[in-house]
Amino acid sequence: MDLLIAELWDWIAAIADAVPGRAGRLLRRWLYRAALAESGPILSVGRGVEIACPRNIRVGNGIYLVGGAVLRACGNGSIVIGNRFGANGNARLIADNGGSIVIGNDVMVGPNVVIRASNHGTGRIDVPMWDQGHTGGRIEIGNDVWIGANAVVVPDVTIGAHAVVAAGAVVTRDVPEYAVVAGVPARVIADRRQKSAAPGAGA
Repeated sequence: MDLLIAELWDWIAAIADAVPGRAGRLLRRWLYRAALAESGPILSVGRGVEIACPRNIRVGNGIYLVGGAVLRACGNGSIVIGNRFGANGNARLIADNGGSIVIGNDVMVGPNVVIRASNHGTGRIDVPMWDQGHTGGRIEIGNDVWIGANAVVVPDVTIGAHAVVAAGAVVTRDVPEYAVVAGVPARVIADRRQKSAAPGAGA
């Protein structure tokens, strides 16, 4: 039965995705507000957006998902997003297989960003990684955070409030509040409370 419901949902979502213009946005708003576990009244879903396992996803008000963005929380995963959130084209938030992503208010995510809370198992060397399944992790992102284009956030990290993650950074450890981080792996390069903090680091 669950498989049949999932198949039906895929067809409905595909039909809604094909509708262009303002009418398409209104249709997708109605559809996803009904499908998500929770959603505020302002929900803008562009064409080509994928929202998988919507019953495991809660979003606030003022949510903008640009075409190609992906929200996935299948296999007991969960995504919780606060108010005023934007995910640009091809951004991916993945919390499958027991992972969880929690995002505060006023968060901006640039194009091609990957925020993935689950990972492939790698603990054994006598078994191919393909066969080791996934491990669930947790990602927390505070209020008023900007994550620049092509950045990657791996499981089990917290990004503090008011932080900026520069374009192309790979976040492998916690980011302090107000920090500007850049590089692979990401490291603190500035504090936004200091006048010397580089503007536009998250472009």
